[in-house]
Amino acid sequence: MNNTTKQKYELAKRMLKGKIEIDEVALMTGLSEDVLKELKEEVAPANHDVEILKNLDTVDLDIGQILYDDFPDEEIDSEE
Repeated sequence: MNNTTKQKYELAKRMLKGKIEIDEVALMTGLSEDVLKELKEEVAPANHDVEILKNLDTVDLDIGQILYDDFPDEEIDSEE
């Protein structure tokens, strides 16, 4: 693979990370849509491959107490 082809692949990966559609990336880089689909899977795996953590609280994560900012922005501005 020569440097020009390597740069096309790197450009395509950056564009796919930026959520640009495959057909637009194919038009700009000259790479086939089949190759781009493989690159997209490599860059951003499908959601079914990612384990999603649900129903967690601070005890489960062992991060201690969390403080929340309940002040509206107007009160903070008026104190200054």
